[in-house]
Amino acid sequence: MRGLYDKVHISVGTLNLVIVVLVAALVFCLGFAVKNRGYQIDFDTQGGTVVESQTRMYGEVLEETLPPSREGYVFEGWSREREGGRLWNLQKDAVTESMTLYAQWKRK
Repeated sequence: MRGLYDKVHISVGTLNLVIVVLVAALVFCLGFAVKNRGYQIDFDTQGGTVVESQTRMYGEVLEETLPPSREGYVFEGWSREREGGRLWNLQKDAVTESMTLYAQWKRK
């Protein structure tokens, strides 16, 4: 019975190099994943009370936050755009990258 190297038409040195490169790539990817433990989501309250940032993995939804408050305004929700736009649905919209969500306010 012959070994694997006899069935593959590639030199032992080349195959060993391929294995070393693949192992190095795997170690690099694991190191990157450990270093970057998800995406950071910042909340810009645009003059309201502070809301802490969250870290989430790809595809996760955000935790409910206490809505910020701002004198003379009613909080309407969060948007990816500073000046309005579609509101972010904390129960349904999934995180796909690091981002900042902006508080949207309506005058009382």
